[in-house]
Amino acid sequence: MRKFLLLLCLPFVGIAQTDHELAFTSTTLDYVEITNASNVIANKTAFSMSCWVYPQANTNHGGIIGFRNNTDADFYLLQMQNTNTIEARFRNSSNINYDIIATNSLDFNQWQHLAFTYDGSYIRLYKNGIIIDSTAANGTITQTTQSFNLGMLDYQGSAFHLNGRLDEIRLWDVALSPTEIIGWICSPIYLFHPNYNNLMGYWRLNEGSGTFITDLSVNANNGTLNNNPTWQVTTTCFGSTTPPLTYVPDNNFENYLEANGMGDGIALNDSVLTSNINTIAFLDVSNQNISELTGIEDFIALTDLDCWSNQLTSLDVSNNSALTKLYCQFNPLGSLDVSNNTALTDLVCVDNQLTSLNVSNNTALTELACQLNQLTSLDVSINTALTLLSLWSNQLTSLDVSANPDLTSLNCSSNQFTSLDVRNGNNINFTYFYAENNPNLFCIDVDDPVWSTVNWTVANGNIDSQHYFSNNCSSASFDCTDLLEVTDVIIDNTNLTMNIAIYNGYNYFLNYPYVAYTIDANGDTIQAGNMNLFGANNLVTTWYNYSLSNVISPAYPLTMYFVYSDGSLVTDTCILTYNSTPSAIIDFNVSSNRKLISIVDVLGRKNKGKKNEVLFYIYDDGVVEKKIIIE
Repeated sequence: MRKFLLLLCLPFVGIAQTDHELAFTSTTLDYVEITNASNVIANKTAFSMSCWVYPQANTNHGGIIGFRNNTDADFYLLQMQNTNTIEARFRNSSNINYDIIATNSLDFNQWQHLAFTYDGSYIRLYKNGIIIDSTAANGTITQTTQSFNLGMLDYQGSAFHLNGRLDEIRLWDVALSPTEIIGWICSPIYLFHPNYNNLMGYWRLNEGSGTFITDLSVNANNGTLNNNPTWQVTTTCFGSTTPPLTYVPDNNFENYLEANGMGDGIALNDSVLTSNINTIAFLDVSNQNISELTGIEDFIALTDLDCWSNQLTSLDVSNNSALTKLYCQFNPLGSLDVSNNTALTDLVCVDNQLTSLNVSNNTALTELACQLNQLTSLDVSINTALTLLSLWSNQLTSLDVSANPDLTSLNCSSNQFTSLDVRNGNNINFTYFYAENNPNLFCIDVDDPVWSTVNWTVANGNIDSQHYFSNNCSSASFDCTDLLEVTDVIIDNTNLTMNIAIYNGYNYFLNYPYVAYTIDANGDTIQAGNMNLFGANNLVTTWYNYSLSNVISPAYPLTMYFVYSDGSLVTDTCILTYNSTPSAIIDFNVSSNRKLISIVDVLGRKNKGKKNEVLFYIYDDGVVEKKIIIE
């Protein structure tokens, strides 16, 4: 008989906990001290602290929270004497202090959230997630034994106490971003917070009684109550009897969330429980006919968002700072801002209506697919981790991937390129490369022109017929004087044929649309033509032949005009003049169709040709040539 193990999966129902706060008064001189707490930020180059504060008028300076010894370890928030002005100070171990004085920033008799950050270069003060002010600062705190106080700060042996209430105190060894601050103002800190490992102190003040407060961070720096500050049930957002809701106006989006356990149990009321979505890491709402994703901002733990094949015209993921993968293809998006998504590795925004895309903050990006849009430019110079880039069917005029050494897949077909630089040092490891249907492009910069010519071909659909490869498409201008030379001209009564030596050191694409030559003293006759010097090897002298038909004894000097175009589409004209007896150039002046009848010496004797002797070459057209072969 088979035995089956039956697992009963019952929903976990937590017992609601009452949130508390602490009330302080300057008359009873009460406060909380967490001893030696500075050791968690000592020698760190960045840190932050935050709290909810309910200030009241104070005839003295009122310390809110922080470290203060006035010598080498200040990082605090203070209410200035009898005002609603905030003093935020950082003093480094060299006794240099940096201050923000935020005048008229406190609101008496109401809750507000304050955050104070330092990133090694600036200190910043935030109120309710919005920056108030900032100033340049530097240095570290090396002191390891300074206390962290709530409701009191010391100045030269005198204590300055707060009149008011505090709740939800946090200390970090990282500079929090505005998104991270505002996204967690009313949410407890759990493992999925993007900076959870940087949480150095966390005092929720929810004990409700007793003489100590518990540090919920890994450091377990508990605090001691002095002179009996008062426990109260909190009136901050943490104590609200109505759970926080997220506004979701799109019915199809709300229906999806409700159907998948992320709603509030009420259909089409334009809201879902924030607590049901702020821990979600993966969300797939593709092909749901959604017109807007308002509410996505509260998915603060989201790492993977699939929203393709919808009707989205806009998408705001600025609050989803943990996002690593975004698939928003097949929407009518007109713009997309991913500047706050610095952890993004995969971005697929294919077949939208994007005219611009800024990925300069997305340094972790490895795959970017943005084909079938209307992009006119794209800068990927900062995206050094890119391995795949697909941007075919846009309106790009240039692209440079030379700063992307890991790139092995590139499809940039069907654009309007005039320049393309693929010199990333990794061409031989490309799994695919396509740049066809770019009619305005001629020269493509590559690592090795010979390798690319063999492996990326018209026949394989990689390039167009006019494309060629170089390792320097933007090299110096073509020098007609040094690079063109007539080496052999054969003329008879019907044809002129010339061999031209061309030093094409930079793989120019040369067009010869016409050659003009003088036939008499009255002027030039223009012969149309097209000599395409395609694909000449670098640093090699290459010979090309050009023939003009129906030539009748052209007059000298013979002048030819060669028009060329380089990879940047810069055109110029080279003029080459051939004289009847040019220096170091042999002029046979005979037809290649002649037949040699006889060779005789000066005495008329037939001779097979002896060296160092004058000989006469007799041809069937009556021409006699006098030659001497010198040994």
